[in-house]
Amino acid sequence: MSIANWFRETWTKLRRLGQKSEPKPDRAPSRRRERRTYQLAELHGGGAQVRDFFAFVRERYSILLRRRSGQPGPWTHDPVLAKYRFCNVFREDDKTTMWFREHVREPLAQAADMRVLMATVIFRWFNRIATGKVLLEYNLFADWNASRARDVLKDLHPLITGAYVIRTPAGMNKLEGLISLISPMWDDRQKLYSEINGQTLENSCVVLQNRPGLGSFMAYEIVTDLRHTQLLSGASDVMSWANPGPGAARGLGLVLFGDAEEFSYSAQQDGEKLQRGMRHLLALAQGSEYWPAQWPSWEMREVEHSLCEFAKYCGAKEGRKLKQRFDQGPRG
Repeated sequence: MSIANWFRETWTKLRRLGQKSEPKPDRAPSRRRERRTYQLAELHGGGAQVRDFFAFVRERYSILLRRRSGQPGPWTHDPVLAKYRFCNVFREDDKTTMWFREHVREPLAQAADMRVLMATVIFRWFNRIATGKVLLEYNLFADWNASRARDVLKDLHPLITGAYVIRTPAGMNKLEGLISLISPMWDDRQKLYSEINGQTLENSCVVLQNRPGLGSFMAYEIVTDLRHTQLLSGASDVMSWANPGPGAARGLGLVLFGDAEEFSYSAQQDGEKLQRGMRHLLALAQGSEYWPAQWPSWEMREVEHSLCEFAKYCGAKEGRKLKQRFDQGPRG
């Protein structure tokens, strides 16, 4: 090959290599919508979604009051609330929490020791009244014993709640898995008590999530109970912090922007936006325009909880079927 041909061939190869290494043109912009930013000063609270949210929550609480007063059904003419079951506005009004409060939490709440802490952890891991009655009968809330728990609970079915997922170590049934999680916490209860007593709700959730088997949801359930005991009754963030899950994030997006996908509960950049949005709704709930002054007042827990239920309500209005039906009683 002549030098001229070699040079021509080599130059052609280099050009081809250069073309391959050239940066690819920018792709078309992603279809994912950029997340909007907002200033709370711009949210005056008069939007249709805000009014719809508070109308839903007021009607849900009114259903409870009508039932408690002995008024015959139907207790609502809202077609969605009449068809499906929604959680109460205040968690303290839920049947399971009422049983736990009366039989376990309140008798131990004023005790200046750690019994109410572990009783709450144990109960919420099962979260079932029938199981709670057995645990109470055999004094397992105040004096946990793995062998005794195994013996008295082995034939109880169902054992745990169906309201949320209880995760236990792989390869174990629910009873053995829960015993394996509760027992180490019981042995370490004094340290756990010192880490939670007098803390904020947020910090207490972090402490609990560092324990095996306790995720964000379960930790928040336990902390919500402990807020009504001497451990966390003085928590400084009851009016400024809540733990929003995916349902609450969808609900807040619907209320503020009419878009259930506006926020991601797991995205760090959305965390403070969720807190600010919930605090905004809490401020509105202090006014009689949105929540009657003679009714119990809200904390951040009620905002988070109600947003989750509102997201379900909106889904049902659009035709989505919900799991639990509501029995309104005899119709007059």
